[in-house]
Amino acid sequence: MVVLHVVCSENDQAGILSDRAALVSFVPGVTDDPEHVLQNWNADSGVHVCRWSGVGCDMKGNRVIELNLSHKSLRGMISPTLFNLTHLEVLDLSWNLFEGRLPSEIGSLVSLKDMSLFSNILEGNIPMEVGLLKELVYLDLGSIVVEIPASLFCNARLLCDTWTQCELRELWYLLLWSNHFVGEAPLALSNSTNLEWLDLGYNSLCVELPSKILSKMLHLKFLYLSYNHISSHGGNDDLVPFFESLVNSSNLQELDLAGNHLGGELPSLIGALSTNLVPINLNDNRISGFIPPQISNFVNLTLLNLSSNLLNG
Repeated sequence: MVVLHVVCSENDQAGILSDRAALVSFVPGVTDDPEHVLQNWNADSGVHVCRWSGVGCDMKGNRVIELNLSHKSLRGMISPTLFNLTHLEVLDLSWNLFEGRLPSEIGSLVSLKDMSLFSNILEGNIPMEVGLLKELVYLDLGSIVVEIPASLFCNARLLCDTWTQCELRELWYLLLWSNHFVGEAPLALSNSTNLEWLDLGYNSLCVELPSKILSKMLHLKFLYLSYNHISSHGGNDDLVPFFESLVNSSNLQELDLAGNHLGGELPSLIGALSTNLVPINLNDNRISGFIPPQISNFVNLTLLNLSSNLLNG
């Protein structure tokens, strides 16, 4: 029993020492730390790694499972060695000034459940290895000035240079707002059937409404597709397939399609959407015709914005 205890203790110590080394190696890449957040991030500080600023460990203090450095005005590069924190579950680097590319080594964080990188100045592509993080529940890559590849949605292994099984099934929250996301929403996104929050607003999506994708998202609560270049079906005159795709999303609470190129008339089918809807934003489009009386079905509605369209009657 004593021998077993010693072996376990040594293994535990090796784990936390490895995590400490990964954090220490992150520091040189930070060129500006105005709030001195990383001041005690060194092996000689006398402070246990689990008490370093922004660091959280498991109950036994054996491994680092959380790193939260949000709103710290940190500037610099994200060192690839940071991703040696293989037990990390939460990574929040939002509201900083990290620049350069996000290292592909991020795919090593196989336990990651929550990742927020929004409001940095990263560039280039989000690495496809993000698609390997199959435990991800919350992913916020908003406003970081990057391009987001379709391969992001791959929980896969590399076989003969081909990514297979493109799916992030555990995602509940996917926020990709205000980026350089162009073209179409990847069809593989439809595999994320547990999504409750989808925000693709303020991008450059140039596509028909992604009805086939949305029809699989029965748990959807918040849908933001505003200010893209999205059109209706049938040559931009048919909104029926879109509203059909949301009929079974009985928990839908917010719907924002403002600032697109949506044409056609509002169908009576709109009244079959969730009565939980609070705001509906369809402003700044090309929607024509009458406002259907079925709009009165939304008994919890507090905001209905149909301004700057081609409505009459």
